[in-house]
Amino acid sequence: MKKLSLSILAAALMAMAAPVRADCCSGIIAAIWGAAQWEVAQLGTSLGKLAGVVEGSAKMIIQNQTESTKAINQQAADREKNMELYRLGQQYQLPPDPCTLGAIATHAEAMNRAQGAISSSFQPGGSRSRLQNLKAADAYINAPADAGPEARAASLVASHSKHFCDVEEAKKYGGTRVCQTTGELPGADAKAETLLAGAKGRPGDPDSYTFTARQIEAAQTLIANSSDPLPVRGLNKAEANTRAGVEYYALALAGKAKMDFSQQAMRDALARRVPVPEGKALVAAITKGNPSAAAYYARLPHLKTEGISQLDLQDAEVARRYRNPQWLVDMSAASPAAVAREQAFMMALLLDFQQKQQLSNERQEILLGQIAAALTRMDMGPKLEAAYRQVRAQQ
Repeated sequence: MKKLSLSILAAALMAMAAPVRADCCSGIIAAIWGAAQWEVAQLGTSLGKLAGVVEGSAKMIIQNQTESTKAINQQAADREKNMELYRLGQQYQLPPDPCTLGAIATHAEAMNRAQGAISSSFQPGGSRSRLQNLKAADAYINAPADAGPEARAASLVASHSKHFCDVEEAKKYGGTRVCQTTGELPGADAKAETLLAGAKGRPGDPDSYTFTARQIEAAQTLIANSSDPLPVRGLNKAEANTRAGVEYYALALAGKAKMDFSQQAMRDALARRVPVPEGKALVAAITKGNPSAAAYYARLPHLKTEGISQLDLQDAEVARRYRNPQWLVDMSAASPAAVAREQAFMMALLLDFQQKQQLSNERQEILLGQIAAALTRMDMGPKLEAAYRQVRAQQ
Protein backbone atom coordinates (compact mmCIF):
# COMPACT_ATOMS: atom_id res chain seq x y z
CA MET A 1 0.00 0.00 0.00
CA LYS A 2 2.88 2.38 0.84
CA LYS A 3 4.61 1.67 -2.52
CA LEU A 4 1.36 2.33 -4.45
CA SER A 5 0.87 5.73 -2.77
CA LEU A 6 4.41 6.80 -3.60
CA SER A 7 3.98 5.70 -7.24
CA ILE A 8 0.81 7.82 -7.56
CA LEU A 9 2.63 10.78 -6.10
CA ALA A 10 5.46 10.43 -8.63
CA ALA A 11 2.99 10.18 -11.51
CA ALA A 12 1.26 13.37 -10.35
CA LEU A 13 4.53 15.25 -10.27
CA MET A 14 5.33 14.07 -13.80
CA ALA A 15 1.90 15.22 -14.97
CA MET A 16 2.42 18.64 -13.45
CA ALA A 17 5.81 18.92 -15.14
CA ALA A 18 4.43 18.06 -18.66
CA PRO A 19 4.42 20.97 -21.31
CA VAL A 20 1.06 22.68 -22.10
CA ARG A 21 2.02 24.15 -25.47
CA ALA A 22 4.78 24.35 -28.05
CA ASP A 23 6.24 27.72 -29.27
CA CYS A 24 9.40 29.16 -30.65
CA CYS A 25 11.23 28.45 -27.44
CA SER A 26 10.81 24.76 -27.98
CA GLY A 27 14.49 24.02 -27.40
CA ILE A 28 14.47 25.74 -24.01
CA ILE A 29 11.23 24.09 -23.11
CA ALA A 30 12.58 20.67 -24.16
CA ALA A 31 15.62 21.19 -21.97
CA ILE A 32 13.45 22.22 -19.03
CA TRP A 33 11.13 19.25 -19.74
CA GLY A 34 14.06 16.79 -19.77
CA ALA A 35 15.40 18.21 -16.51
CA ALA A 36 11.96 17.95 -14.93
CA GLN A 37 11.62 14.31 -16.01
CA TRP A 38 15.04 13.50 -14.53
CA GLU A 39 14.10 15.14 -11.25
CA VAL A 40 10.82 13.26 -11.13
CA ALA A 41 12.65 9.98 -11.88
CA GLN A 42 15.16 10.68 -9.12
CA LEU A 43 12.36 11.57 -6.73
CA GLY A 44 10.53 8.30 -7.54
CA THR A 45 13.70 6.29 -6.96
CA SER A 46 14.30 8.02 -3.64
CA LEU A 47 10.71 7.52 -2.56
CA GLY A 48 10.92 3.77 -3.48
CA LYS A 49 14.08 3.38 -1.45
CA LEU A 50 12.47 5.22 1.43
CA ALA A 51 9.46 2.89 1.26
CA GLY A 52 11.74 -0.19 1.36
CA VAL A 53 13.57 1.19 4.38
CA VAL A 54 10.31 1.94 6.15
CA GLU A 55 8.94 -1.53 5.39
CA GLY A 56 12.16 -3.29 6.52
CA SER A 57 12.22 -1.27 9.72
CA ALA A 58 8.61 -2.24 10.43
CA LYS A 59 9.44 -5.92 9.96
CA MET A 60 12.42 -5.65 12.29
CA ILE A 61 10.30 -3.92 14.91
CA ILE A 62 7.64 -6.67 14.72
CA GLN A 63 10.31 -9.40 14.90
CA ASN A 64 11.96 -7.75 17.89
CA GLN A 65 8.60 -7.47 19.62
CA THR A 66 7.94 -11.19 19.02
CA GLU A 67 11.33 -12.21 20.39
CA SER A 68 10.88 -9.93 23.36
CA THR A 69 7.50 -11.49 24.10
CA LYS A 70 9.00 -15.01 23.94
CA ALA A 71 11.82 -13.98 26.26
CA ILE A 72 9.37 -12.46 28.73
CA ASN A 73 7.20 -15.60 28.69
CA GLN A 74 10.26 -17.84 29.22
CA GLN A 75 11.41 -15.69 32.12
CA ALA A 76 7.95 -15.96 33.66
CA ALA A 77 7.97 -19.78 33.27
CA ASP A 78 11.47 -20.02 34.78
CA ARG A 79 10.43 -17.75 37.62
CA GLU A 80 7.39 -19.92 38.34
CA LYS A 81 9.51 -23.09 38.26
CA ASN A 82 12.10 -21.58 40.59
CA MET A 83 9.37 -20.48 42.96
CA GLU A 84 7.99 -24.03 43.04
CA LEU A 85 11.46 -25.42 43.78
CA TYR A 86 11.89 -22.81 46.45
CA ARG A 87 8.52 -23.70 47.95
CA LEU A 88 9.45 -27.38 48.04
CA GLY A 89 12.80 -26.53 49.52
CA GLN A 90 11.22 -24.34 52.19
CA GLN A 91 8.74 -27.10 52.95
CA TYR A 92 11.61 -29.56 53.37
CA GLN A 93 13.45 -27.10 55.61
CA LEU A 94 10.57 -26.68 58.05
CA PRO A 95 11.61 -27.46 61.63
CA PRO A 96 10.99 -31.19 62.35
CA ASP A 97 7.72 -31.99 64.06
CA PRO A 98 8.56 -33.82 67.31
CA CYS A 99 5.31 -35.76 67.12
CA THR A 100 6.09 -36.95 63.60
CA LEU A 101 9.63 -37.99 64.54
CA GLY A 102 8.29 -39.78 67.59
CA ALA A 103 5.77 -41.62 65.43
CA ILE A 104 8.51 -42.73 63.04
CA ALA A 105 10.58 -44.18 65.88
CA THR A 106 7.57 -45.85 67.53
CA HIS A 107 6.29 -47.54 64.38
CA ALA A 108 9.80 -48.57 63.31
CA GLU A 109 10.36 -50.30 66.64
CA ALA A 110 6.97 -52.02 66.36
CA MET A 111 7.87 -53.33 62.90
CA ASN A 112 11.19 -54.62 64.17
CA ARG A 113 9.53 -56.51 67.02
CA ALA A 114 6.81 -57.86 64.77
CA GLN A 115 9.33 -59.59 62.55
CA GLY A 116 10.44 -61.97 65.30
CA ALA A 117 6.85 -62.85 66.13
CA ILE A 118 6.06 -63.51 62.47
CA SER A 119 9.04 -65.83 62.11
CA SER A 120 7.95 -67.83 65.15
CA SER A 121 4.36 -68.01 63.89
CA PHE A 122 5.46 -70.17 60.93
CA GLN A 123 6.48 -73.05 63.20
CA PRO A 124 4.09 -76.01 63.56
CA GLY A 125 1.15 -74.94 65.70
CA GLY A 126 1.85 -71.23 65.13
CA SER A 127 -0.78 -68.72 64.03
CA ARG A 128 0.57 -68.72 60.45
CA SER A 129 1.30 -72.43 60.18
CA ARG A 130 -2.05 -73.19 58.55
CA LEU A 131 -2.40 -72.37 54.85
CA GLN A 132 -5.69 -70.75 53.83
CA ASN A 133 -5.21 -70.34 50.07
CA LEU A 134 -3.21 -73.43 49.07
CA LYS A 135 -5.24 -76.14 50.78
CA ALA A 136 -3.43 -79.09 49.24
CA ALA A 137 -0.11 -77.66 50.37
CA ASP A 138 -1.53 -77.19 53.88
CA ALA A 139 -2.20 -80.92 54.12
CA TYR A 140 1.44 -81.55 53.25
CA ILE A 141 3.02 -78.95 55.54
CA ASN A 142 0.85 -79.76 58.55
CA ALA A 143 0.86 -83.54 58.21
CA PRO A 144 0.77 -85.37 61.59
CA ALA A 145 4.11 -85.77 63.31
CA ASP A 146 3.84 -89.58 63.19
CA ALA A 147 3.03 -89.67 59.48
CA GLY A 148 5.34 -92.07 57.73
CA PRO A 149 7.54 -91.20 54.75
CA GLU A 150 5.06 -92.81 52.35
CA ALA A 151 2.14 -90.67 53.55
CA ARG A 152 4.29 -87.55 53.55
CA ALA A 153 5.49 -88.23 50.01
CA ALA A 154 1.90 -88.68 48.83
CA SER A 155 0.83 -85.35 50.36
CA LEU A 156 3.88 -83.60 48.85
CA VAL A 157 3.00 -84.83 45.34
CA ALA A 158 -0.66 -83.96 45.84
CA SER A 159 0.33 -80.40 46.80
CA HIS A 160 2.54 -80.06 43.74
CA SER A 161 -0.06 -81.55 41.41
CA LYS A 162 -2.76 -79.14 42.58
CA HIS A 163 -0.91 -75.81 42.90
CA PHE A 164 2.61 -75.91 41.44
CA CYS A 165 2.67 -78.04 38.29
CA ASP A 166 4.35 -76.12 35.43
CA VAL A 167 3.59 -76.07 31.72
CA GLU A 168 6.10 -78.75 30.74
CA GLU A 169 4.90 -81.09 33.45
CA ALA A 170 1.30 -80.53 32.39
CA LYS A 171 2.19 -81.51 28.82
CA LYS A 172 3.95 -84.67 29.99
CA TYR A 173 1.90 -85.76 33.00
CA GLY A 174 -1.36 -83.81 32.73
CA GLY A 175 -4.32 -85.63 34.27
CA THR A 176 -2.18 -87.94 36.44
CA ARG A 177 -1.62 -87.97 40.20
CA VAL A 178 1.68 -86.11 39.86
CA CYS A 179 0.23 -83.26 37.76
CA GLN A 180 -3.46 -82.55 37.30
CA THR A 181 -3.02 -79.34 35.30
CA THR A 182 -0.88 -76.20 35.22
CA GLY A 183 -0.97 -74.62 38.68
CA GLU A 184 -1.47 -70.97 39.65
CA LEU A 185 2.17 -70.71 40.80
CA PRO A 186 4.11 -73.01 38.46
CA GLY A 187 7.21 -74.55 40.02
CA ALA A 188 7.06 -72.29 43.09
CA ASP A 189 7.50 -75.20 45.53
CA ALA A 190 10.93 -75.97 44.05
CA LYS A 191 12.41 -72.54 43.16
CA ALA A 192 14.71 -70.45 45.34
CA GLU A 193 13.17 -67.23 44.02
CA THR A 194 9.93 -68.18 45.80
CA LEU A 195 11.63 -67.31 49.09
CA LEU A 196 13.93 -64.55 47.86
CA ALA A 197 11.80 -62.62 45.35
CA GLY A 198 8.28 -64.02 45.58
CA ALA A 199 6.48 -66.81 43.74
CA LYS A 200 5.42 -65.80 40.23
CA GLY A 201 2.36 -66.73 38.21
CA ARG A 202 4.23 -66.17 34.94
CA PRO A 203 7.93 -66.12 34.03
CA GLY A 204 9.14 -62.53 33.93
CA ASP A 205 6.79 -61.17 36.60
CA PRO A 206 8.56 -58.52 38.73
CA ASP A 207 10.33 -59.41 41.96
CA SER A 208 8.68 -58.43 45.21
CA TYR A 209 9.90 -57.71 48.73
CA THR A 210 6.36 -57.58 50.13
CA PHE A 211 4.62 -60.92 49.59
CA THR A 212 0.93 -61.55 49.00
CA ALA A 213 -0.88 -64.25 50.98
CA ARG A 214 -0.35 -66.81 48.20
CA GLN A 215 3.33 -65.94 47.89
CA ILE A 216 3.76 -66.41 51.65
CA GLU A 217 2.14 -69.85 51.55
CA ALA A 218 4.18 -70.87 48.51
CA ALA A 219 7.34 -69.91 50.42
CA GLN A 220 6.19 -72.00 53.40
CA THR A 221 5.79 -74.96 51.05
CA LEU A 222 9.29 -74.41 49.65
CA ILE A 223 10.76 -74.34 53.16
CA ALA A 224 9.09 -77.65 53.97
CA ASN A 225 10.30 -79.18 50.70
CA SER A 226 13.90 -78.03 51.05
CA SER A 227 14.44 -78.76 54.74
CA ASP A 228 12.37 -81.76 55.79
CA PRO A 229 10.47 -83.46 52.96
CA LEU A 230 10.51 -86.98 54.44
CA PRO A 231 10.50 -86.93 58.27
CA VAL A 232 11.34 -89.91 60.46
CA ARG A 233 8.68 -92.45 61.33
CA GLY A 234 6.70 -92.03 64.53
CA LEU A 235 6.75 -94.61 67.36
CA ASN A 236 3.85 -96.08 69.25
CA LYS A 237 3.97 -96.31 73.05
CA ALA A 238 5.09 -99.92 73.09
CA GLU A 239 7.98 -99.17 70.75
CA ALA A 240 8.93 -96.05 72.71
CA ASN A 241 9.43 -98.11 75.89
CA THR A 242 12.06 -100.36 74.34
CA ARG A 243 15.80 -99.72 74.40
CA ALA A 244 15.92 -99.58 70.60
CA GLY A 245 12.97 -97.20 70.61
CA VAL A 246 14.73 -94.83 73.00
CA GLU A 247 17.89 -94.82 70.88
CA TYR A 248 15.85 -94.27 67.74
CA TYR A 249 13.98 -91.34 69.31
CA ALA A 250 17.25 -89.80 70.51
CA LEU A 251 18.59 -89.85 66.96
CA ALA A 252 15.32 -88.36 65.69
CA LEU A 253 15.55 -85.48 68.20
CA ALA A 254 19.17 -84.78 67.23
CA GLY A 255 18.23 -84.72 63.57
CA LYS A 256 15.27 -82.43 64.25
CA ALA A 257 17.47 -79.96 66.15
CA LYS A 258 20.01 -79.82 63.34
CA MET A 259 17.29 -79.38 60.73
CA ASP A 260 15.71 -76.51 62.64
CA PHE A 261 18.82 -74.36 62.19
CA SER A 262 18.26 -74.47 58.44
CA GLN A 263 14.52 -73.89 58.80
CA GLN A 264 14.99 -70.94 61.14
CA ALA A 265 17.17 -69.10 58.65
CA MET A 266 14.51 -69.56 55.96
CA ARG A 267 11.67 -68.61 58.31
CA ASP A 268 13.49 -65.40 59.20
CA ALA A 269 13.97 -64.58 55.52
CA LEU A 270 10.27 -65.12 54.88
CA ALA A 271 9.28 -63.03 57.92
CA ARG A 272 11.22 -60.06 56.51
CA ARG A 273 8.99 -60.23 53.43
CA VAL A 274 5.63 -60.42 55.20
CA PRO A 275 3.68 -57.13 55.36
CA VAL A 276 3.41 -55.70 58.87
CA PRO A 277 0.32 -53.72 60.00
CA GLU A 278 2.53 -50.97 61.45
CA GLY A 279 4.08 -50.43 58.02
CA LYS A 280 1.35 -48.18 56.65
CA ALA A 281 1.43 -45.91 59.71
CA LEU A 282 5.22 -45.73 59.55
CA VAL A 283 5.19 -44.73 55.87
CA ALA A 284 2.55 -42.07 56.61
CA ALA A 285 4.84 -40.59 59.28
CA ILE A 286 7.91 -40.70 57.01
CA THR A 287 6.15 -38.95 54.11
CA LYS A 288 4.50 -36.23 56.21
CA GLY A 289 6.05 -32.91 55.17
CA ASN A 290 8.57 -34.70 52.94
CA PRO A 291 7.61 -34.30 49.25
CA SER A 292 10.40 -36.45 47.81
CA ALA A 293 9.59 -39.36 50.15
CA ALA A 294 5.89 -39.05 49.37
CA ALA A 295 6.62 -39.06 45.64
CA TYR A 296 8.69 -42.26 45.93
CA TYR A 297 6.33 -44.23 48.18
CA ALA A 298 3.45 -43.34 45.83
CA ARG A 299 5.15 -45.64 43.28
CA LEU A 300 4.55 -48.72 45.47
CA PRO A 301 1.08 -49.99 44.49
CA HIS A 302 1.04 -52.76 47.10
CA LEU A 303 1.34 -50.19 49.90
CA LYS A 304 -2.43 -49.59 49.75
CA THR A 305 -3.30 -53.30 49.59
CA GLU A 306 -0.84 -55.67 51.28
CA GLY A 307 1.05 -52.91 53.08
CA ILE A 308 4.83 -53.07 53.36
CA SER A 309 7.31 -55.54 54.81
CA GLN A 310 10.44 -54.92 56.84
CA LEU A 311 12.73 -55.72 53.89
CA ASP A 312 10.69 -53.63 51.46
CA LEU A 313 10.78 -50.68 53.87
CA GLN A 314 14.56 -50.92 54.15
CA ASP A 315 14.91 -51.01 50.39
CA ALA A 316 12.53 -48.05 49.99
CA GLU A 317 14.40 -45.92 52.55
CA VAL A 318 17.58 -46.38 50.53
CA ALA A 319 15.92 -46.08 47.12
CA ARG A 320 13.98 -42.89 47.91
CA ARG A 321 17.33 -41.19 48.34
CA TYR A 322 19.82 -42.88 46.05
CA ARG A 323 17.37 -43.67 43.23
CA ASN A 324 15.00 -40.71 43.56
CA PRO A 325 15.72 -37.50 41.52
CA GLN A 326 13.33 -35.46 43.67
CA TRP A 327 15.53 -36.09 46.72
CA LEU A 328 18.46 -34.50 44.86
CA VAL A 329 16.26 -31.46 44.13
CA ASP A 330 15.32 -31.20 47.80
CA MET A 331 18.93 -31.48 48.93
CA SER A 332 20.12 -28.84 46.47
CA ALA A 333 17.53 -26.39 47.78
CA ALA A 334 17.84 -27.30 51.46
CA SER A 335 19.51 -25.20 54.11
CA PRO A 336 22.65 -26.42 55.91
CA ALA A 337 20.51 -27.27 58.94
CA ALA A 338 18.16 -29.42 56.82
CA VAL A 339 21.10 -31.21 55.18
CA ALA A 340 22.65 -31.92 58.59
CA ARG A 341 19.32 -33.25 59.84
CA GLU A 342 19.03 -35.58 56.83
CA GLN A 343 22.57 -36.81 57.43
CA ALA A 344 21.65 -37.62 61.03
CA PHE A 345 18.63 -39.63 59.86
CA MET A 346 20.78 -41.53 57.37
CA MET A 347 23.37 -42.32 60.05
CA ALA A 348 20.63 -43.69 62.30
CA LEU A 349 19.35 -45.82 59.41
CA LEU A 350 22.88 -47.07 58.80
CA LEU A 351 23.22 -48.08 62.47
CA ASP A 352 20.00 -50.06 62.20
CA PHE A 353 21.32 -51.84 59.11
CA GLN A 354 24.60 -52.63 60.84
CA GLN A 355 22.82 -54.11 63.84
CA LYS A 356 20.72 -56.34 61.60
CA GLN A 357 23.86 -57.34 59.72
CA GLN A 358 25.43 -58.36 63.04
CA LEU A 359 22.48 -60.65 63.75
CA SER A 360 22.76 -62.10 60.26
CA ASN A 361 26.48 -62.76 60.76
CA GLU A 362 25.68 -64.52 64.02
CA ARG A 363 23.23 -66.86 62.29
CA GLN A 364 25.76 -67.61 59.58
CA GLU A 365 28.40 -68.47 62.16
CA ILE A 366 26.01 -70.84 63.91
CA LEU A 367 25.18 -72.59 60.65
CA LEU A 368 28.86 -72.87 59.78
CA GLY A 369 29.45 -74.36 63.21
CA GLN A 370 26.76 -76.96 62.58
CA ILE A 371 28.34 -77.83 59.25
CA ALA A 372 31.76 -78.18 60.87
CA ALA A 373 30.29 -80.40 63.58
CA ALA A 374 28.58 -82.64 61.02
CA LEU A 375 31.79 -83.01 59.01
CA THR A 376 33.72 -83.82 62.18
CA ARG A 377 31.28 -86.55 63.13
CA MET A 378 31.48 -88.02 59.65
CA ASP A 379 35.27 -88.11 59.92
CA MET A 380 35.78 -89.01 63.57
CA GLY A 381 32.71 -91.16 64.28
CA PRO A 382 33.86 -94.30 62.44
CA LYS A 383 37.40 -93.95 63.82
CA LEU A 384 36.16 -93.65 67.41
CA GLU A 385 33.83 -96.62 66.96
CA ALA A 386 36.68 -98.77 65.59
CA ALA A 387 38.98 -97.77 68.45
CA TYR A 388 36.25 -98.53 70.98
CA ARG A 389 35.78 -102.02 69.53
CA GLN A 390 39.51 -102.67 69.92
CA VAL A 391 39.33 -101.63 73.56
CA ARG A 392 36.43 -104.00 74.19
CA ALA A 393 38.23 -106.82 72.37
CA GLN A 394 41.24 -106.63 74.71
CA GLN A 395 39.15 -107.15 77.82
